[in-house]
Amino acid sequence: MSSVGLRARPATGLIDTAVVLLRRRYWDYFLAALIPALPFLIVDVFVSYRTLGWVEDADRLVWPVAAAIAACMVSGEYTGRPVSLGDALARALRRYPALIVLSLFVAVCVACGLAFLIIGAFVVAAWLYAAAPAFILEDLSPSGAIGRSFDLANGLAPHVLGVWVGAVLANIIVDWALAALIRWGWVALVAYVVLPVRVETMLVLLAAIAARPLIVVPPAVVYFDLRIRRDGFDIEAMAASLDDAAPAPPSAIPPNVPDAPNAPAAGPA
Repeated sequence: MSSVGLRARPATGLIDTAVVLLRRRYWDYFLAALIPALPFLIVDVFVSYRTLGWVEDADRLVWPVAAAIAACMVSGEYTGRPVSLGDALARALRRYPALIVLSLFVAVCVACGLAFLIIGAFVVAAWLYAAAPAFILEDLSPSGAIGRSFDLANGLAPHVLGVWVGAVLANIIVDWALAALIRWGWVALVAYVVLPVRVETMLVLLAAIAARPLIVVPPAVVYFDLRIRRDGFDIEAMAASLDDAAPAPPSAIPPNVPDAPNAPAAGPA
C-alpha cells in the first residue's frame, strides 16, 4: 500500500510531500546526487581554476541521472513497492544516453520558449517538468516523455510552477547557506592550519550536491500528482492493492469427505 496519501494536492501540499519523502530517505537521495557527480568532483581536484567553471557546467549533465534515480525511489512510495538505491541507480544508468538526449530536448524547448519572453520559458518549463520521471518510469523515448509530460501538465502550468519555484528557491537558500557557512569556517580555520584551497572548493561542491535532492525529488512528486489528476492513478493503485489482498478462491472439497450438513441428498444411481 502507498505510504503517501494518494490524492490531488495543491502546490504547497506537494512541497510538503516532497519534504516528507526527503526526511525519510535523505541519505539515499543524497547518494543519488553524489554518485553520478563523483567523476567531476575528482576532476575538480586536478584542473586549474580557469577550467573549473567548465567542469562545474559539465556536472549539469549528470543531473538527469540524479532525477531519474530519485523518480524510481519516489515511485516506491506511491506504489507501495519500495525501490532500493542500487536498483534505481542501475535502471537510470542503463538509460543514461537517452536521459542526456531528453535533457537537451528540454533545454532546447525552454530556450524556444524564450522567444515568447520570459513567461513563455516558464510555461514550457512547467509543461516539461515531469518529463524525466515519465521517461524513466514509463520506459518512453525522449520525444515520448516530452509529449507525455505536456499531456499531463497541459492546463496546469501555474500549479506545476508553484512547486518548481518553491523547489528552486529552497535549493538556492540551502546551497547558499551551506556555502556561506563553509567559507566562514574556512576563513577561521586557515588562520591556524595550512590547507590547500582545493579543499574549500571540494567542500562547497559537496554542499551544492547536498542541496540537490531539493530539486530532483519534486518532479517525481509532481508527476504522480498529475497522474492522479489525469489518469486516476489513485484508483488504479487502490484496485491493485485490493487485488493483492483478495483471498484465494475456495478449493474444491477433497475426496472422501462427507457431504456438508443440510446438503440435498444425492439422487439414485
